[in-house]
Formats: sequence, structure tokens, C-alpha cells
Amino acid sequence: MSANLRLESLGSRMAVFAWLSKALDYPGEELAQTLAKGGLVENLTGDQWDELREYIKSFKSAEELLLDLQKDYTRLCYVSKPRLVPLFESVYKEGKLYQDSTFDIARLYDEAGLRPEEEFNLPPDHITLELEFMSYLIYQEIEAIKNRHEENEQLALRLQSETIKNHLGVFGLGFADKLEQHCRSPFYKSAAGILRDFIEYELQHYVN
Repeated sequence: MSANLRLESLGSRMAVFAWLSKALDYPGEELAQTLAKGGLVENLTGDQWDELREYIKSFKSAEELLLDLQKDYTRLCYVSKPRLVPLFESVYKEGKLYQDSTFDIARLYDEAGLRPEEEFNLPPDHITLELEFMSYLIYQEIEAIKNRHEENEQLALRLQSETIKNHLGVFGLGFADKLEQHCRSPFYKSAAGILRDFIEYELQHYVN
């Protein structure tokens, strides 16, 4: 693969991880406004995307769409007992918060020079943080390639591999399954499908 094609591929992967991180966080005005304007889904084809577009068009305003997304997300991730869709890796792997997987992903953040707890006030194994971390690592790989800094490139690659194989490879697929099973909104059904397909692709990339 040529350097330009590799950078293009990395840029696409970085964008998908960043999109998933935003899509699976608590929905805000920016997400609803983008969806209401046709962004994110305008060029996608297939029955699933047609259903999503019809869902978006069914709302008179971005505010109504946002309220519906927030209701579904809150039901799934905050008020259900037990949680229908837990947001933290340790709940999937060890059954409760702040376990070995929590501290292991925090160690990877530290190796990358990040301190997400200072900005987000969340356990480091939150789904959106792990997805955003992958996007950040791919960005670091791109910058290292451009600057011909092999040591930084190898660090970014190693941390990506560890994050996928030891964390998101299990956590992301479990999260996608629960989200698809319990969601009511076509948006979250679509997001679950994208997450599953992408994590499976990433696993093949790093395991093979």
C-alpha cells in the first residue's frame, strides 16, 4: 500500500471511531441538528438506512428528535435496573465497576500521555472514551508517519492493538449486542450495527 493510500485508510478509520464515540455518548444538540439536516446518513444505502431516514423525517424539529434520542438513551443506560446497556467495560467483563479491566485501559491512556479522568469525570472504561482513544491513537499514527517518527508510530500501533484485542474487541461487541437488543430508536439500532461490523473488522486487522 502506498503512503497516500495508507494515510487515507487511517483517516477513514479515525473518523469512524470518532463518529461512534459521539453517537454512543449521551445525545446532545449537535448530534440531533446534524441528523435533522441529513448529515451522517445521506449517502448510505440499504433498508436499515431507509428506516433510519424515515425515523429522522418523522420529527418536526431537531429538538423533538433530540428528546426522543435522550429518552431512549436514558432508559437504556441510566434508569433501567439492572442496566439494559451498561456503559463500562468492567461491567461486561467482571460484573461491576472499577475492576482489572478499568485499570488496564487507564494504563494504556497513561502510556499515550492522556489523563481523561481530569476532563470527563468518568471511569476510564466508558465506551465513548475507549472509542475516542482509538481515534486519537490513529491520529498519532498518522502524525508519526508524516513526520517519519518510527518510535511514535510503533507506540501508536501497539496501543491500538492492545486496545482492540484486550478491550474493545470484547466490550464493543457486547455493547453492540445489548444496544441492538434493547433499543427502540432506529438510530441506536443503526449505531449498534456499525459498531459491531467495525469492531469485527478491526479484530481481523490486528489479530491476523
